Amino acid sequence: MNLKNVIIRQIIILIFQVVLYFGCEFFQKNPKNMDLPIDKKIPALPYFALIYVLWFPLIAIFPISLFKEAKNLYELYVICWITDIVISVIIYLAYPTTCTRPKDVENIRCGWMLKILYKFSYKGLNCSPSMHCSISTLVLIFAIKTIQIPTIFRIIYASLSIAIMLSTLFTKQHVIIDLISGVLLTLLVFIVLSVFLV
Repeated sequence: MNLKNVIIRQIIILIFQVVLYFGCEFFQKNPKNMDLPIDKKIPALPYFALIYVLWFPLIAIFPISLFKEAKNLYELYVICWITDIVISVIIYLAYPTTCTRPKDVENIRCGWMLKILYKFSYKGLNCSPSMHCSISTLVLIFAIKTIQIPTIFRIIYASLSIAIMLSTLFTKQHVIIDLISGVLLTLLVFIVLSVFLV
């Protein structure tokens, strides 16, 4: 497989992810709110919206970097990624979830950032497990694992993954249970598939 085919595969997977993610929202009814008392203590920080949206270029660029440096790990990454998407969507359909967003974003400094962000996920569904967190965890695992990638890039990928996971809380797109379930899902997927595929 060459780089051109990898890029085409990336585009197909990203389209697959978007279609499943937003498509399953049409079939969800009576979502359960996953807020915990501790979530109310986490402030809404609009600047984290800038970090939150970096998830999209991260999941588009990292697999290409991984392919260039470690083709064998790239294949495992892709299988884990697709598995993660499918399991997440099944959970969204079987147990729809939501969370509470701040209603007074206009009164928060730079709240317009959150207002724009919320427009792109206007229904506020598909919260648990957080796909932002699960796939960021996948990037984090492979950034740490792939010693062939230059150290500076591994640090960037890992740091950005962690920052994105935190941003899901500070933008109020997700709550703590969403983050934890996303991380645990990816760890489970990675461990199981590593046993059978490596």
